[in-house]
Amino acid sequence: MENYKPEELTEALRAINSIIHKCEIAQKKFPEGKSQHTLLKNRLKTMYISKALITEALSKIKPFAEQQSLSDNNCNSDLLLSNLDHLHTTDLGAERIRKNLHLDTDDVVDWCREKIKASNASITRKGKNWYITVDTCKITVNAYSYTIITAH
Repeated sequence: MENYKPEELTEALRAINSIIHKCEIAQKKFPEGKSQHTLLKNRLKTMYISKALITEALSKIKPFAEQQSLSDNNCNSDLLLSNLDHLHTTDLGAERIRKNLHLDTDDVVDWCREKIKASNASITRKGKNWYITVDTCKITVNAYSYTIITAH
């Protein structure tokens, strides 16, 4: 793992956490003994091992305080702020945000990015989402994919 930069390992860990989350949800849909259930069980085992190896490699590179930001449910807003370039939304999401906030802008993502960066923004994380409260609006961002889900 010495060949990888800490940023690459951190991004890989973020992707693995997302895959684990999706596989755990999908696995519940299939009864035990079915091939799909077994396949997902094997994938999850592989992802858990990968996650442990990457976390161990990162712990040798980064100080403990930085490692805490890699936790699935950690509320360290620096993790969101350092990944604002990954922020995106769908066409429907952009339309929903424009409608909810009565925005007159073509670039909803940039508008949200600026709000999130504001000094008065309050950022919290609950489960799989970040919740950003700033001025009179609340923005919801998926913590794994950095997709802006909605804003009110």
